[in-house]
Amino acid sequence: MPVTPSEQSKARGEPGALRESALLEIGYLGKPHGLRGELRLTLHNPDGDALDCVERLVLRLRGQFEELDLEAIRGGSNPAIVAFAGVESRNEAERLRGATVFVHRADLPPLEPGEYYLSDLVGAQVVGPEGEVGQVIELALYPTVESVVIRGLAGQRLEQPLVEPWLESVDPVAKVIRLRSLDGLIE
Repeated sequence: MPVTPSEQSKARGEPGALRESALLEIGYLGKPHGLRGELRLTLHNPDGDALDCVERLVLRLRGQFEELDLEAIRGGSNPAIVAFAGVESRNEAERLRGATVFVHRADLPPLEPGEYYLSDLVGAQVVGPEGEVGQVIELALYPTVESVVIRGLAGQRLEQPLVEPWLESVDPVAKVIRLRSLDGLIE
């Protein structure tokens, strides 16, 4: 059953409203798979191990948060196929289609100082030496480099490898990536 952020925090015994900063966005739910209530889960970081550490996911759909127990995950590709406890039909799964998927940060292993989750970069503003470049819309992970995919100011799709020569700073809390130069930017 959907709950508002404040109802969610009350249900967890927390004061105040549920803060998205207490959650890590890991992807989104696509269309149902089959007739038994399974859904396609597209992960921002398909190589990440966040799903290995959790037994529940938090979904945000139309401004409402809903926490569901994860019953099964299968498929080695992106999207993965997930099943939730209590979601047993295609119609029930269809209701969840398009939900943004989060995990509770408290359910994940602690980060070392200076580390961040790549998924935290989705939505970040990218700023170059001469001003704003655009906003991170997804991650692109290759065997040799991790990159962010950016929607440029003119709507174009750009890619920026996250490597030292071009990267000045990454602030996942402020959601800002600063570039030293635009030389690494790929159109």
